Amino acid sequence: MKSKKSLMGSLILALFLFGAQTAAAKELKIGVVDFQKVFDQSAVIKKLNSELEQKVKAEEEIITKKRETLQKQKEDLDKQQSILSPEKRTDREGQIRQDLKDLQRYATDKQDEFQRKGSELMQSVMQELTKIVQEIGERDSYTTIIERSEGGLVFSSPSIDITDEVVKEYDKRSKK
Repeated sequence: MKSKKSLMGSLILALFLFGAQTAAAKELKIGVVDFQKVFDQSAVIKKLNSELEQKVKAEEEIITKKRETLQKQKEDLDKQQSILSPEKRTDREGQIRQDLKDLQRYATDKQDEFQRKGSELMQSVMQELTKIVQEIGERDSYTTIIERSEGGLVFSSPSIDITDEVVKEYDKRSKK
């Protein structure tokens, strides 16, 4: 048993020494990028988000106006209750209910559409950012580049952070 432990210890020591020699032979260059910071700081990404938010807001205003119109129609119907025949009242109530269902379906469709557009935008931006990070890595001879939040990174020296460089490159490319 004792000989197995010493043999195992010798193997671990040999692997450690071999690994240390290999690492010393090649310089290790590590970079860090924070994609959340890129999304927060990029002028182009801010503009894209703003444009999407404006479209969403405009659509919300249209939906709100249609809801208000339907509410007004319902209030008018309630006021005319004594004047209208039961048949006419039932027809109008049915039409208002149908219009409300159509509006709810329209609002849901628009919400789905904007979520899809947002996802497509995010995917497109991430593909371009990944490409930029890979190019920087190759150009500047990085051994590896770690994404700050995805990599579970707790600490890194600011000297290895390439986020600002990625933001500048993305904005430069996207403005063309």
